[in-house]
Amino acid sequence: MTVTTTPEPSGELRIRPEQALRPGRSDARNLLIVWYVRKSFYTWVFLGGIGAITTRGTTDVDIDWTEPNKLLGEFLSPLVGMILAVVVRLGSTWVALALAYPLARKHDAPLEPRTGFMSGVGQWFDRLHVAKAYRSLRWTHHVRQQALGRFGTTGRRVSKLDPIMDYVNLSLAVLFLVSVPVFAAS
Repeated sequence: MTVTTTPEPSGELRIRPEQALRPGRSDARNLLIVWYVRKSFYTWVFLGGIGAITTRGTTDVDIDWTEPNKLLGEFLSPLVGMILAVVVRLGSTWVALALAYPLARKHDAPLEPRTGFMSGVGQWFDRLHVAKAYRSLRWTHHVRQQALGRFGTTGRRVSKLDPIMDYVNLSLAVLFLVSVPVFAAS
């Protein structure tokens, strides 16, 4: 039996999780805050779905901007969970991109610079694509573990939040899937 091993990349090609974080604790803290806010998206989706199912769509979304009490009532409607989920997801995506942008500026590839018409815009778009790649890299488990490691004991405590949120989201998903046929039958 022949075992084939893939050679490990060497030099600058190897991606190390610590390279996806800026020095210090502030970038790690910001990454973790955005990660947990982003992860709450599923909680809000399922809570909004459960709220919409249990009220059977009897809430009207007719906002009267002249009366503050009616406006507050609309913000407490079951559909606000779904709306909040979308806002959380989009907002966390843009904030994470803004947090990854300094890394993209710091790590320029030794390539020949762009020239010609609209080269400045092209350079900006190239850097934006690199920032998106850093944003995706920063979502990985290994980079988040590096970020948590910068906080010592506090990081170990905070790391327990990830599986707790997984269990809550899974429980809400099951509750949502069970409530659909129950409320549809009644």
